[in-house]
Amino acid sequence: MKTCCILAGILCLVLACQIAAAGSSNCLDNTKKIAVYLPSTDVVAHDPICTAMFFEYNPDYLTDSTITSNLTKKNYELLLVPDKHMSDKAAKAVNKYLNSGGKVWFFADPRMKPDGSISDNRISILGKPGEIGISRKSNFTVDNTDPITTGLSGSYRSLSTTNKSTYTRAFNPDSGNISGFKYRVLASVRKDGDMLIRFENTKTGAKAIYSNENMFISGGSCNYFSKDTATRLFQNSKSWILGLDKNTYGISITYPKGDKQITVTIDDVMGADKEIPKTRNFFDMEKSKKLANVQDMNTFFIVSEAQTSKSGLEHFSRYGDTHTIHPHRITDWMAGYTVSQFQKNITRAESIMNKAAGVSNYGFSSIRFPNTAAAIPAYQAASNAGFAIDSSYGYYTSMTALGDTQSNNVFFPKQKLLYGKKTNTIEMEVPGYFDICAPNANEFYKKNTAGLKYFKGINFPANYIIAGHIQGMMTKPDLFSNMSKTLDYVSKNSGYTVFSTLDQIAKYNSLKSAKIQAYNTPKGVTIDITTSKPINNFTIKLTNIKKGFKAQYDGTDKCNVINADGVYYVYHTVSPGTHKITVTAV
Repeated sequence: MKTCCILAGILCLVLACQIAAAGSSNCLDNTKKIAVYLPSTDVVAHDPICTAMFFEYNPDYLTDSTITSNLTKKNYELLLVPDKHMSDKAAKAVNKYLNSGGKVWFFADPRMKPDGSISDNRISILGKPGEIGISRKSNFTVDNTDPITTGLSGSYRSLSTTNKSTYTRAFNPDSGNISGFKYRVLASVRKDGDMLIRFENTKTGAKAIYSNENMFISGGSCNYFSKDTATRLFQNSKSWILGLDKNTYGISITYPKGDKQITVTIDDVMGADKEIPKTRNFFDMEKSKKLANVQDMNTFFIVSEAQTSKSGLEHFSRYGDTHTIHPHRITDWMAGYTVSQFQKNITRAESIMNKAAGVSNYGFSSIRFPNTAAAIPAYQAASNAGFAIDSSYGYYTSMTALGDTQSNNVFFPKQKLLYGKKTNTIEMEVPGYFDICAPNANEFYKKNTAGLKYFKGINFPANYIIAGHIQGMMTKPDLFSNMSKTLDYVSKNSGYTVFSTLDQIAKYNSLKSAKIQAYNTPKGVTIDITTSKPINNFTIKLTNIKKGFKAQYDGTDKCNVINADGVYYVYHTVSPGTHKITVTAV
């Protein structure tokens, strides 16, 4: 972990752009209503990118059963399309929405039907289809005279280390009219390789962006641009399509104290007295690394049973998060039970911990099903029970192994949908195998470093889970040693990272229900927050800085500021009510 400079109040920075003109208008606004379309390919769906890339928003989700009746300009200011699969019914609804003045951002080319067959021309504005391979040898040509591409160079060599076939479109000439819209090609690789195109109907106010997630997400094996370029391009695109004021200071909302969150999860902990003496060495090892407060590093997935005790739970609570269940020996979670039957079994697991702790409600925020498998009704029962985070790996998850990624979206939190409806649960990805599943202890280390290599360069809120067991890396010497090596790798090779428990992240996600608006002022930028719940270490990120500023909460309290990896994180705990964070140039 790089050493970072933590300051409060006046900092010697430099604002990258001139101070905004007099007056103010929103440059960030999560009150704008947005929706995400995900195809009904199954009863389970996961949002691959929008949960992270539109982090401050709490979007609705439209599937094939709801998009026709619900996608209207009155209901939604913007529709996000993150998946290449789209039904004919959805395509018809999207065309109708655009023609009525709606706004759509395509992060994937929706030319594939849910059954995998190809239908290229269902979205009337997208024109002729193409397909090219992108690799490190690919050259991007950019029209940098447009508001979306302002500040970019005219050409780039792709940073992708993987040769990957990518859908494109082919417009000739590079600007003109199609289906009542004016279009403009902003980035292309070669003829028939148009990859960033904007569309606008100035009479109706309709807008659209055709793009590719790899141009906005940095650091993966097939991502195109550097962190700075990808971030600027995304911010410019977001401001244009939502009609926001220029994002002068590169402001966004992110995870507490920083984008990149690491959590150590440890399974099969019973919270029993007999576990206390044999786990102290592990906590001493973590403490010796000086990466974070040990209590902020660990989430223990508790197997609640007769041996679970109040003193055992208190012991583990001193070193991390115990607001979990890992319900072994309760039932067969893959059985063909109903949601209500699974609900009773989850309540049974919770009641054992409540009784052991001597409380009526211990408070539970995350679940990991045993043996990395559960039936769909079990996931629905967990959502109904209020679990905010699921970090299982197996059937009915997004099933992507960290380290085996081509796009860094593998590290993104992912909203989970079941039966075509949004659940209460965000899914966090876990490694392809846990410590005790590795062929040998060194492979456990190597697998983690493979994933952390890509995690280092990411530019959106993201999570990395180092997953182990009490009978594995906590107490087995070879796995213990390789876990120690993994933390050393994080310290030296991962850039600036923050350790948080899953319970801390679950509580922080309450900001999605808050009202958050930012606007430029004559001397800086102001963020207004109205929330019904406290938000610990509410954090804004500033990527476009070059002069001295001070940051204050409600005009009196100084905000904390972290300068790391070329950006600034400004944070302060926000209490219920309406509050203001001001960033003022000095």
